Amino acid sequence: MENSYLAWMAANTDTRWCNDSALRDDYLSALQNGAVGCTTNPPLTFEALTTNTDRFGEKLKLIQAKFSGREKVVEYFRILVSDIAKEFYPVYEKSGGKTGYVRSQVEPRLSGDAEAMLGMGKTISTFGKNVMVKIPGSKAGVWVLEELAALGIPTTATVCVSIPQMIAVAEAYERGAARAEKAGLKPAPTTSALVQGRLQDFLVAENAKTGNKVALSDLEAAMTAVLKRCYKIFNERGYRAVIMPAAFRCASQVSELAGGVFEMTIHPKIQKLVIEADENGSIKHEKRIDAPVDQDAIERVLKGLPEFRKAYEPDGMTIDGFDSFGGTIMTLDGFDKTGWQKLLVL
Repeated sequence: MENSYLAWMAANTDTRWCNDSALRDDYLSALQNGAVGCTTNPPLTFEALTTNTDRFGEKLKLIQAKFSGREKVVEYFRILVSDIAKEFYPVYEKSGGKTGYVRSQVEPRLSGDAEAMLGMGKTISTFGKNVMVKIPGSKAGVWVLEELAALGIPTTATVCVSIPQMIAVAEAYERGAARAEKAGLKPAPTTSALVQGRLQDFLVAENAKTGNKVALSDLEAAMTAVLKRCYKIFNERGYRAVIMPAAFRCASQVSELAGGVFEMTIHPKIQKLVIEADENGSIKHEKRIDAPVDQDAIERVLKGLPEFRKAYEPDGMTIDGFDSFGGTIMTLDGFDKTGWQKLLVL
């Protein structure tokens, strides 16, 4: 599908975007509209393998005959991710290895097992030169991200639903990159995914559970505020990690970030909402990264949903609180139940 807004953003601003779907028609269309990468996760992998049966059917049978359990799922990842990576390899080459990556995620239930995630991450890194390993922003994940960076392996921090997590993974990359340089390795690029929609989903659930009446429009604005605040902090501190805004829930959350040095990942459902918003004039072809967010909306969310403060304030959580934060738990659980567990029985 033609997406004039995303094509404009890719051509006229510093904002880059990736396709948040592993379906072939989706990522080929995205490439035509300026996409510079592709994101996969367990649910997206299951969707692609069970939709594109003509492409993967025979390979799936071979894997099922030879592997079981975790190893089987990793092999599923391999055939899908390596296939997509070939399509984005020209982007990777043209950019000198800065973009053109396909991202593949470790098992969600391993979020507390550093050694297991490290081992799986090393395996995923063999899928192709332009493959990034997705590691959750859990306490153990922060350690793994540093170790992979020290080995010169491209990474994407994921399951980051707060600014404290984003700061922790950015600093982990800096430590790992410094170790890589000391060992004579060229530091690999990294992106850090702030999955704003997953934070929004958690706050929507909290809103319902507590009986508060925080407006959805306020929550949507608050997610944009989290991204803009995080972006300002990264720039002030000189972090090399590129922020990856992810899990958008509406078109304005995309357009309000235009102009920032981001590498967004946008699901086709949101891409369609962007097209509709562009056609009806509710978003404009202009850089909005420096536009202020409604401060009153932020205050209403902070007052109505105290858990938001943990995500919004740079010191809202320590690393020991990452794994027990509701947004982290909900996100990992979603990746597991709607993706990994389905792949296990495929």
